[in-house]
Amino acid sequence: MKAADIPVFPQVRAGHARPVTAAVEAWIQAAWLMLAEGRSYIEDIEGGTDQPQMQSAVKLRLLEQLVDVDNRLAGRVPVADAHCLALGLEYGLQEVAQAAGTDLIEIFALAEEFGGPGSHDEIFVFWERLLEAFPGKLPDRLIAQGQRDMLVTLRSWAALSRAAGLDIGFLTPFMKEA
Repeated sequence: MKAADIPVFPQVRAGHARPVTAAVEAWIQAAWLMLAEGRSYIEDIEGGTDQPQMQSAVKLRLLEQLVDVDNRLAGRVPVADAHCLALGLEYGLQEVAQAAGTDLIEIFALAEEFGGPGSHDEIFVFWERLLEAFPGKLPDRLIAQGQRDMLVTLRSWAALSRAAGLDIGFLTPFMKEA
């Protein structure tokens, strides 16, 4: 299946409901992981045409990141990074996209890892669809204006967290890793 045909964030559109506090925390974590790390991975894939091994590692890391986001949005306990790729290929994604493991193999051109043909075009299509469908704006912190937008976003997340009875400090470990 092509990236353009895969439903993104299907549970949001279906009215998937979780307790407010858990939902706020999960969506803020998902947003952070996508904007802080996901965008960096995409930029590395785009700019790494002369470094195919680096591109390969980065696209796998992006897929693992999306599995992590999927687990958080589903309310599952996040698993160690070492297991995300295997889980994604075995079970696919349900929250981030309605994608089977075989769909992810196509989108992320994993045949390329075994000497087959590969193109990263589908990854970019998939990523753009995720950004467009995300419930909220994900600023690009990699551009100058993005730094200001990032601060505004963090302030709004802090206000949202307080309204839900959370301390935004739950993002601290994520920020330290970025």
